[in-house]
Amino acid sequence: MSDSATDLLLTNQQITLECRNVTYRPKSKSLKEDILKDVCGKFIPGRLTAILGPSGAGKTTFLNVLSGFKDTGVGGSILTNGTSRRLTEFRKISSYIPQQFAMLDKLTVVETLEASADFKLGLRTKKSFKEKIISEIINLLNLEKCTHTLVEGLSGGEKKRLSIGIELVTNPPIMFFDEPTSGLDSVSSLQVITYLQSLAHSGRTIVCVVHQPSSRLLNLFDDLLVLSAGEVIYNGSQHDMVKCFQNDGFSCPNYYNPADYAIEVASREHGSDLSSLIASNKSKFCDDSNIQLDVKVEENSIVLNGFTKTEKCKNYKDKGGYAKAYPATFAEQFAIITRRSMRSMVRDMLTVQMRVIAHVFIAVLLGVVFYNVGNDAAKVLSNVSCLFFMLMFIYFANSMPIVLTCPLETQVFLREHLNNWYSLRAYFLAKCAADIPLQFLCPTLFVAIAYYLTGQPNEVSRFLMFWAICLLMGAVGQGVGLFCGCSFGMNLSVFLVPVSSIPMMIFCGFFIRFNELPECLQPLTYVSYFRYAFEGSIQAIFGYNRPDLECNIAFCYYKTTTKFLQELDMTGDLFEWDVIVLASWIVVLQIALFISLIVKVKLSQ
Repeated sequence: MSDSATDLLLTNQQITLECRNVTYRPKSKSLKEDILKDVCGKFIPGRLTAILGPSGAGKTTFLNVLSGFKDTGVGGSILTNGTSRRLTEFRKISSYIPQQFAMLDKLTVVETLEASADFKLGLRTKKSFKEKIISEIINLLNLEKCTHTLVEGLSGGEKKRLSIGIELVTNPPIMFFDEPTSGLDSVSSLQVITYLQSLAHSGRTIVCVVHQPSSRLLNLFDDLLVLSAGEVIYNGSQHDMVKCFQNDGFSCPNYYNPADYAIEVASREHGSDLSSLIASNKSKFCDDSNIQLDVKVEENSIVLNGFTKTEKCKNYKDKGGYAKAYPATFAEQFAIITRRSMRSMVRDMLTVQMRVIAHVFIAVLLGVVFYNVGNDAAKVLSNVSCLFFMLMFIYFANSMPIVLTCPLETQVFLREHLNNWYSLRAYFLAKCAADIPLQFLCPTLFVAIAYYLTGQPNEVSRFLMFWAICLLMGAVGQGVGLFCGCSFGMNLSVFLVPVSSIPMMIFCGFFIRFNELPECLQPLTYVSYFRYAFEGSIQAIFGYNRPDLECNIAFCYYKTTTKFLQELDMTGDLFEWDVIVLASWIVVLQIALFISLIVKVKLSQ
């Protein structure tokens, strides 16, 4: 690795994390009490700490506050090595692995780790150096057998270990885990906690929320923090907890799981007065005179990334010595996200393969049903129905699949963005760029087949005009799907996309002419993107002085295209205006999507 290329620096610093009188109240009018109430505690490097407590005690909330994922509505002090935590810098040296760790299903284990290494080390870091890191992580977490397995094919334990490996790329000195054993059997749970213990004993500060650990799992933890209704009743060595409870009148029976008993005490099953335990913990950790930084690291440390236990924290600095916002540059972030998105998209049966097949199949079906109606004056109305159906299919074929895949990608984005991998702007632009090939390919295949099978005018200019309208309509559909999927989730979006599209179709001029609408409803036609797509397609096929159509029967009412355009109230050269409005709709939807992502990030903090 070239120092000048990456400027990657090491420190021998280990992080002791303290919290003093920490409170938290979400911005909700219905909640009038704090979820966390004067929480005090300390987390020491080299020791694995478990947060215990009954449901509703505030365990996950406390972990979110401690890790910096929630920073609004938080009071009190959080210290790192005795100084106030600076959140921006703290996120660079810490990692948070939530209970539901979202990953892209269509990437393999090694590809997922490679993406993490690229984001955290930048593309300028030598590939051989990153490969060495990834190889060590795979060996450490026993993932050799599934190196080239897609994430969707991993077992629960393998996914948990992979989620740990993703964050180990930069060897962070502080790691947070929210219920790492959730959904795992006893053997997999023991493996995961054993790995975490090994990582902690190599010098890291590791904090886990654990729900009712067995006695065997409990013995793997060095320290415990027990919460009861948002207050700490114990924080200290696991072996001292039973004695501490006994001193306050809570005697744990022999051969009883201490974790179960601690949760029962926190639930007030053995007495409702916990004030003595709470006061004892506050005097221990909230009084400066009693704070002791007795950091002890076991000698059986694990060497990772080629560094020993005294070389834990990696900081990214620019040439001036100041920390950058993200390890990778904006251009690198854009390139990594684009490459990863396209690789994942190509492997997705629904997103790519089935969409391409569906476009080809429906195009052929349309060609058979509406064969050669495009130049037949007796079948003008059938041709118009054909054109409208083309637009409707392209719209829904580009909006509905996105609704199904967008929520998962949004979860991945939130996790990676909040862990300081890349900026929102880089993600947004890269996703737009990654979708361009598919947005171009599917409508092009569809139009190329259906246009000529249905006998539309054999003129290059008209073909290009209709093709442009279909491309724009596909982009509008994609924008609607992305916005709804990101903002409302899959279940609600599957309902919202069709329902929100119905008014747009009603006021497009196909079902009822504009001049036949009540005057109070006519303004609604100007906001319907289906109107401009339908109008643009009619102009492409029938407008711009198209010659009279062929009539193979005695009389054809719409032999003259001008008469037909008058019937639809679409006279004049409106194509350019239709293109402008559709393009404006695309811009509006993309802006709405960007704002939605911003809101998602804000609500997650």
